[in-house]
Amino acid sequence: MSNIALVGKPNSGKSSLFNLLTGLNQKIGNYSGVTVERKEGQFKSFKINDLPGLNSLRSESGEEVIAKNEILKYAEHNVPIIFVANGMQLEDNLLLFSEIADLSLPMLLAVNFKDDLEKNNIEVDAQRLEDQLGCPVVLLNSRKGEGIQDLKKAIEGNTFREPHAVCRSLYDQVSDQQISNSYKKQISFPGDADSKLIEQDYIKRQKIISGIVHASVRKPIENSFLEDSKWWDKFLLHPIYGLVIFLMVMYLVFQSVFALSSYPMDWIDGSMASLSSFVKSQMSEGWLNDLITDALIQGIGGVIIFIPQIAILFFLLGILEHTGYLSRISFISDRFLRRFGLSGKSIIPLMSSWACAIPAIMSTRMIDNPRERMAIIMASPLMTCSARLPVYTILIAVLLPNSDGGFFGTQGLALLGLYLIGVVATLAVAYYYSRASKIENVPFWSLELPVYRMPNWRNILYNVYIKTKSFVVEAGKVILTISILLWFLSTNSPKSPEFIENQFKKEQATNAQMDLSLDSYELEYSYLGYIGKVIEPVIKPLGYDWKIGIALVSSFAAREVFVGTLSTIYSIGSEEESTIVERLRNEKIYPSGAMRFNWATSISLLLFYVFALQCMSTVAIVKKETGSWEFAILQFVLMAVLAYVFAFIGFKAFS
Repeated sequence: MSNIALVGKPNSGKSSLFNLLTGLNQKIGNYSGVTVERKEGQFKSFKINDLPGLNSLRSESGEEVIAKNEILKYAEHNVPIIFVANGMQLEDNLLLFSEIADLSLPMLLAVNFKDDLEKNNIEVDAQRLEDQLGCPVVLLNSRKGEGIQDLKKAIEGNTFREPHAVCRSLYDQVSDQQISNSYKKQISFPGDADSKLIEQDYIKRQKIISGIVHASVRKPIENSFLEDSKWWDKFLLHPIYGLVIFLMVMYLVFQSVFALSSYPMDWIDGSMASLSSFVKSQMSEGWLNDLITDALIQGIGGVIIFIPQIAILFFLLGILEHTGYLSRISFISDRFLRRFGLSGKSIIPLMSSWACAIPAIMSTRMIDNPRERMAIIMASPLMTCSARLPVYTILIAVLLPNSDGGFFGTQGLALLGLYLIGVVATLAVAYYYSRASKIENVPFWSLELPVYRMPNWRNILYNVYIKTKSFVVEAGKVILTISILLWFLSTNSPKSPEFIENQFKKEQATNAQMDLSLDSYELEYSYLGYIGKVIEPVIKPLGYDWKIGIALVSSFAAREVFVGTLSTIYSIGSEEESTIVERLRNEKIYPSGAMRFNWATSISLLLFYVFALQCMSTVAIVKKETGSWEFAILQFVLMAVLAYVFAFIGFKAFS
C-alpha cells in the first residue's frame, strides 16, 4: 500500500479533506512515546497520513516537531505529499510549501476554500500556478466536497511531481544535493554550521512567493470577505466590548454544558439504575449478581454518564473554532494569562474545568507549548467542577441554615468563595509548574486570526465522535477496573455475616431510638470500613472519624459518591439534601456529645474537597493524555498533600 501525507498549516481545512478522502476507513492512535494524535486512513490502495498542522519547518513546538520529523522521514523515502493551502491566505501558506519544496519531494498542491474565493471574486489561475510551482494544483472546497473528484483522480493517476525548489537559485555556488542535505541537517539540528548556507532566507523567500501569487491570483481592489472580518474584529477584539462579548460567549458555552447535559445525564443515570434493578431481579442472589449489578453496570454508568458533557463541550468548541472566534478568545485572554506563565490558548481548558476536568484535560491538545500543556493538565482539576457541587451544598447547608435574606444570602457567598479559592489555586499551581518543570518550553507563541466563516458541521460532528470514543475506550478501562475494586472492598468482609448481624441487633437493642440499618453495619465491617478505621489516626487531626474516612475513600470513584456514602453510613435511607443535612447536624461525637459536623470539621472537609483529586475518571484521563502513570500519580499525591495541609489549617483555625 502506497503512503501519502497530508500536510498544511493550521486552519487550512486539512482534517476535513482527510475525512472526505478516507470516510470511516481510518484509525486514530498516538505517535510512539508522545500523546499527539496520529491519524491514518485508507483511500483505495493508498494509506493517507494526516500530519499535525505546522507553520514552519523551523518550528519547535510539540505537534509541529512531530510533523516536521515525519516530513523528514518522507523525504528519505520519497513519499508523496498533498499540501493543503488556505486559498484565502495563499501567500502565507505557500511560504511553508516552499520550505518543503526545497526537500525535493513529489507534491501536489490542493488550494482549499474555493467557495470563499468565489464569494470574494478572487480568481486563482491553477494552470499558471502549476507552471510556476512545478507541481499539479487542484482547487477544492473540503467543506462541501467540491473538487474532491479531481483530487482523487490525481491521486489514482499518481500525478505528483517534484516542485521547483524556490530558494535554490539563491545558492548558485552550491550544488542542489548539498543544499538539500544541509537544509535537512539545519532543520534537524538548529545551530549547525551548515545552516549558514540558508541563514534566514525568509525575506528573499517571501519576495519570490509574493511574485508567484501576484502572477497567478487576481483579486478585486477590495476584499469584502477580509473587510467583513476586520469589521467584526473592531467589536470582538475591542478592549471593553470584546471582553464583555467574550464573557457572554463563555457563559453561554458552559451554561449550555450544564443545562443541556443534565437531561441526558439524568436519563443515563436512571437507565443504568433501572437496568441494574432489572438484572438483579432476573438473576439468583449471590456474588455474581452483585458483581454485575453493583460493579459492572454501575462502573459502565460511571463512564458513559460523562458522554453528554464531553460531546456538548467539544461540539460548541468546534463551532467556535470553525467560525474563527476561538482564535479571538485566545487573543483576548492572552495578556492576563501571561502573568502566570500561560498563553491565551489555555483559557478554554481552564474555563471548561468548571463543567468537568475530563473534557478540559482532553482539550489541552490545542496547546502547542508542551510545558504549558502539562501545567494546565496538572492544575485544571483544582477548578471547581460540577461533581464538587453536591458536596459543597450539603456542607454549606450544615454550616449556614437558610435565612430570610431573600435571594442574596451567606450560602451563595460561601459557594462563591470556594470557586474563587479553586481559581487562585489553579493559577498558582500553573505558575509554579510552568517555571519549575523541565519539560521543553516554547515561549514564542504566534496566533493566526482566520477569517470568519460558517462551520463545517460534518467535521465538527466527526470530531465529537472521535473525542467521545477515545474517552470511553481509553479512560473507561481504568474507571471500570477501579469500580470493581471499590465494589469488592465495600461488599466483602473478614467477619462472617452472622457476626455482623449479631452486632447490628446488639446496637439496635442499645440504641432503640436511632434509625439504624443493616447496610451501614455491613459497610462498617467491610474491607472498606476497615480501611476507614486504619486511616482514622491519619485523618483525626483534620477532625474526621472512621465514618468520614469511608466516605473519603469511596468518593475516589467520584466526588458526588460522598453524599450517597454518608446516606448509607448514617442509615438515612435517602439521598435528599434536606434529610442528610438534618442528620449531619444531629450527629454527635461519642461520648462527649459534641457536634460531629461543627464549623471546624465542615470547613476542613470543604477545603479538603477544594484541593483533593477525588475522581478516578480524571486520573484515568491524565494517564491517557500524558502517556504515563508517573504524571497521574504525581498529580494525585500533590493534590492530596495540598488537601491535607489546607484542611488541617482550616480545622485548627475554627477549632
